[in-house]
Amino acid sequence: MTEPGGHNKLYIVIFFYYFSMLLNRRDFLKLAAAATATAVIARYKIEILNVFAEAKDYVHICWLNGAACTGCSVSLAQTADPDLLEVLTSITVSNSGLPIALPDWMYVIHPASGSLGVELINDWMKHPAGKKILVVEGSMQHEGFAETGGRDLREWVKDGARVADYTIAFGSCSAFGGIPHAKGNVTGAMSVQDFLKEVGMVEEAQKVVNLPRCPGHPDSLVLTLASLVQGIEPKLDEHNRPVAFFGKNIHEEQCPFRPYYDKGAFANFGQSEEGCRFKIGCKGPVTRADCPSMKWNDHIAFCIDVGAPCVGCSEPAWPDGEYAPFFVELPSLPTILNIPVNVWGTAFLGAAAGAIAVHAARKAISRKEVK
Repeated sequence: MTEPGGHNKLYIVIFFYYFSMLLNRRDFLKLAAAATATAVIARYKIEILNVFAEAKDYVHICWLNGAACTGCSVSLAQTADPDLLEVLTSITVSNSGLPIALPDWMYVIHPASGSLGVELINDWMKHPAGKKILVVEGSMQHEGFAETGGRDLREWVKDGARVADYTIAFGSCSAFGGIPHAKGNVTGAMSVQDFLKEVGMVEEAQKVVNLPRCPGHPDSLVLTLASLVQGIEPKLDEHNRPVAFFGKNIHEEQCPFRPYYDKGAFANFGQSEEGCRFKIGCKGPVTRADCPSMKWNDHIAFCIDVGAPCVGCSEPAWPDGEYAPFFVELPSLPTILNIPVNVWGTAFLGAAAGAIAVHAARKAISRKEVK
C-alpha cells in the first residue's frame, strides 16, 4: 500500500480481525461444534457480516506485551479469513460512519506510540461502556525488566486485569512462561496467571483463558474472543485452556503418522524418511492441541505434516523437562494396550509373519484337498 494513509488502513484491517468476531449465540454454537474452526469461519462469512451490521457499540480490547519475541502478534497479523477489508469498508457503528471496531491499543502494529499509546491504554481502562478484554502476549517478569510509559509492565497488567471482564494469555510465554521461563532464566519470567496469583489477585487469575502454542494460533484467539464477547465462557481444562482447541491428544487421536507407530515403524533421521517421528523427538504423546486440524501458514500444514517432530509447545512444561531436548525421544515409550511400543512393533511384525504362514499353510492344504 503506497497511497496516503495506506499503512494505517493495513493496521486497522489487521486489528479488525480480532475485534470483529461478533457472533450471535446460535451461530457461535454452530461454529464451535464444527470439525475445523477455519472452515467454519469461511462457511459462515455471510452470517457473520449480518451480525456485524446489527452491532451497536465497539468491542474494547487492549493488547499488552511482556517478555516474548512478538511472534504471536505476527501470527495474528497473517490471518487469511474472512475478507476483513470488505467488513471494514461496508459496516459502520450506527450513524457514526466509523468502522464497527477500532483498536483501543496493541503494541506491535498500532500506529500510535509514545504518550499517545499510554493515553489509549488509560482510556481503555476507564471506558465506561462495553465489555473489556485484556490480551497479554509474553511472560511476566520481576520488577524492572519491562516498562511502558514510565510504569512497570506488572502494574499495567494488574490494573488491566482488575477492569477486564476476561484476560486472554495468548501464546506459550503468557500462558505458561514459555521460552523466557526456561532453565537459566534470571528474570523470574512466569505466566500471567501465576503472576496474578503471586500478587494476590486470585479472582482475576481465575478469569484468565490460556491460549498457548508458539506462536499462538490466530483462529483460537478469534474464536475465543467471539465466545467471550457473546458471554459464552468456553469450557476449560485443568490448565485453563479451552477444551475445544486443547482437548485432544495429538498422538492418540490426530497424528497422520500414527499408523507407522502402531506398526513399530520409526524414522531415525528426519523428514525424508517414512515412519513415526517419536525417535527423533516427537512430543505428540504428551501434547494436547488441535494443530493437525487447525494447521498453520494459511492452514496449509503443521509441524508433523512436514516431517518435523512435535515439540509440545502447547504444554505447561515446555520447553524444559520432558520436552527437552527437542530432538531426543521421550524418556519412556508410550504404550498401546499397556504394551511398550518397541515390544508392540516386534509383536506386530511377528504376528503378521505368523498370519502369513498360517495363510500359506491353509492354501497348501486346500490345494492338496483339491487334488
